[in-house]
Amino acid sequence: MDKKKIIIIGGGISGLSAGINAINNGFEPLIIEKNPRLGGLCIGWQRKGYNIDGCIHWITGTRKDTQLHKMWQDIGAFKDEEIFDLPSWGSVEYQGEIVPFYSDISKAEEAWIKISPKDKKRIHKFFKMVRIYEDVELPNEDPIPFLSYKTLFSFLWKMIKYFPTYEMGMFMSCEKYAKRFSSPALRYALTHIQPGKGNLYSMVFSYCNIASKNGGIIKGGSDKMIANIVEKYRSLGGELISGVGVKSIDIEKHKAVGVILEDGRSIKGDYVISCCDVNYTLADLLDNKYYVRKFARRYNHPDKNPAPGCVLVYFAIEDMVDIPVPYMFDIPTFILGEEKIDHLCLRKMDYDPLFVKDNKVVVQVLLDQSSAGFNFWDKLGKNPADYKEYKANLASFIEKLIVEKFPSLQDKITFLDMTTPLTYKRYVNASRGSYMGFLYTDKKMALMSKGKVPHLKNFYLCGQYVQSPGGLPLALTAGHHVICHICYHEQKRFIRFFHRFKLKFN
Repeated sequence: MDKKKIIIIGGGISGLSAGINAINNGFEPLIIEKNPRLGGLCIGWQRKGYNIDGCIHWITGTRKDTQLHKMWQDIGAFKDEEIFDLPSWGSVEYQGEIVPFYSDISKAEEAWIKISPKDKKRIHKFFKMVRIYEDVELPNEDPIPFLSYKTLFSFLWKMIKYFPTYEMGMFMSCEKYAKRFSSPALRYALTHIQPGKGNLYSMVFSYCNIASKNGGIIKGGSDKMIANIVEKYRSLGGELISGVGVKSIDIEKHKAVGVILEDGRSIKGDYVISCCDVNYTLADLLDNKYYVRKFARRYNHPDKNPAPGCVLVYFAIEDMVDIPVPYMFDIPTFILGEEKIDHLCLRKMDYDPLFVKDNKVVVQVLLDQSSAGFNFWDKLGKNPADYKEYKANLASFIEKLIVEKFPSLQDKITFLDMTTPLTYKRYVNASRGSYMGFLYTDKKMALMSKGKVPHLKNFYLCGQYVQSPGGLPLALTAGHHVICHICYHEQKRFIRFFHRFKLKFN
């Protein structure tokens, strides 16, 4: 019997996940990536002889007893010996007071109480919340309609058990929660430790992953992980086309039957999956012929539906030994684009020899931006000379701020590179330069979608932009889930690779 062909647009984590799961379930996938290299936003590169990682800060799912770990293993993302556990989620300094987010939460709790004994009860409640979140694993192994009764019951039981805590986290902003604390340093840390203005749930969930050793870093960075996954995909016989983009979706009688490439080639398939930015897919690849209400309402109102953007500035810095990392500190407020910046976040990458050269370590500086402020960058980018000059001035300004904070680093900093929201738009067609999906806020719940486009058959939306808040784990599960849906449509049972492995040897 001929295998049905699935065309997958985009060779990032979600596209590769979909491709591997497609092969494991008897389909013939073809991944088409517009860039010469696969990986999407999960990528690294070289500048001035130094290696730069443009993506991974930490990866949810590195602890062996979790479902996400099994799913990462399914696509060959990493070996357990390649994972480095972080000693801390970071430290935040405000007006000389340093608030640590140690992985050892008992140690962190003691440190917080020393900072503000008056907030002892509130501090106990915060770290109790972190411990509760450690006990609840989201059911990611299948789309919600396909979850087993056992999985659903187990998850719902824990949700009911911890309901007051979860409800508060979902519907409260970090800013509002921080006002409960009397210490200015604790208030500042709680509202700045995570990029973007998300809600309490997403902040605590991120911290608990680091604390429970379920948020490690892969040695070799983004490039190593992508190389592992691509090797797995190729070893299974997966097909690839890179270096050429998709111009449009080939549609006959409201049914996707293939794609038209930018070089004019037409490729036919039984299913088409777009693992790109959703707005780009609907507006460009489908030429605005199909309307998906839940996405239109969000993309058309960026001020009410923020997605995280950022500027990343990379330096090679000597003598960074005594500086804890990740390290965030307050600075005099300045305007970047249309948004206020009141802190710098330094991420020293000396945990991996790959990012160390000639006694200098690569340091990433993250500056928060938002999709709502993308218009500034879009306008600036229309004049390449102005854009280049602005980046050069910004890099010099950030270097000055670092030296003012750490005078011993004078003449020991080398600027390497910078990415902006325009970089994300150019490289992965992120419609408003966002590197992740829509944020949770106290006013907007998570965006969830089955990936279907009304009135268009055999076509699916996939990737991190389909579900809040995005990120590598949701890209992984999205690729997995979309093949579940196709299997259901084909009336065949979805098979996980690790189940097949067990059957083979038992």
